[in-house]
Amino acid sequence: MRARPEKMFSANRFRLTPLKRKTCAPVTGWFSLRQWLSLALLLGICSSGCTSWRQKMAVRDSESQDLVEQVRVATESGRQEQAAELLKQAVNSNPNNAAVRQQLSEFLITNGYSEEAMQQLKKTMVLTPDDPKPYIDLAYLLHEKKQYTDALKNLELGLKLDPTNIRALILKGELEELAELNPAAVETYHRVLQVDPYNIVSRLKLAALQIKQGEPNRATPILRPICHNTGATIDQRAEAQWLLGVAYGAEQRWSDSVASLELALKQRTDVSADDWYRVAYACLQANEMEKVYPAVTRALTLNPLHTETNRLSTYLTQQSNQFNIQQASMYTPLQRPGFIGQESSPIPLDTLRPPQGWEQAARLSISAGRVSTGAR
Repeated sequence: MRARPEKMFSANRFRLTPLKRKTCAPVTGWFSLRQWLSLALLLGICSSGCTSWRQKMAVRDSESQDLVEQVRVATESGRQEQAAELLKQAVNSNPNNAAVRQQLSEFLITNGYSEEAMQQLKKTMVLTPDDPKPYIDLAYLLHEKKQYTDALKNLELGLKLDPTNIRALILKGELEELAELNPAAVETYHRVLQVDPYNIVSRLKLAALQIKQGEPNRATPILRPICHNTGATIDQRAEAQWLLGVAYGAEQRWSDSVASLELALKQRTDVSADDWYRVAYACLQANEMEKVYPAVTRALTLNPLHTETNRLSTYLTQQSNQFNIQQASMYTPLQRPGFIGQESSPIPLDTLRPPQGWEQAARLSISAGRVSTGAR
């Protein structure tokens, strides 16, 4: 094999002019200088542009805050229409300010403009997708409109961002109750109590649900402390006292039930015909007949067509007619009849429909009564 000549692949073999560092260096330096100058110029323009943008945004924020302050003054002065107009101006002057939109939505909710509030909340979600409050506020508005499925969807989104939000959890429990998902609702109320063990709203809802599920023994320990809790509102204490009476009735503790219901009635302002029928029924079971007649009278005064109270009224009227004392019309509040010389025959409890939550207790009472009669 022939030996290769030296420098076979050298530049000189092909007569190429070798590149010299001295000729390349100035060119490279010139291009670097031009690039640096261009970059510096670009940065200067961006910096001045960003500064200008920030200044504009600061001015807009300042204007929005001034308008918000005027809204506060107008609201406190009772000028609601002016306050609404000022808030709209604040939003229009800075449409990307999520805080101002949130304030506008809260104002609209407070003053009953639910549709407008929902629109603002949806826009706020776009601006601040990581804020749970707009989702939860929207869920409450949807709940008021009975759009329960959409309300639950927004609640779930809000709870993903804030899993321990008590306000969201309580509404979630209510929606689960409406869907008859009672075990899920119980779990949700327990989640609230894990965050806030003394949350009275959740305790009341949990106790009511346990009574509904036939577990009054679980409800009574929750309710008793609330009845004497000075931190609870008067309405909350009255509600706890009433639910305690319902729980006692479900456990056939009729005398305790009557006492608790009567205490609750002293504090409650919204008493219905159903409530007075419950009192009358408990008094019948406790054999406190002197309290039955006033309760029946109150129920018929509130609702002359109340079916179960009329059934009880008819029976009591029949008893009084047997002794020619007085007659009570189905539509006239019943006065207590007086029985001369002998007692009336017992009320046939099996002909009366028990109040809600006492169905099981009533069946047990009737069965026990029949057994004791047979034993005699």
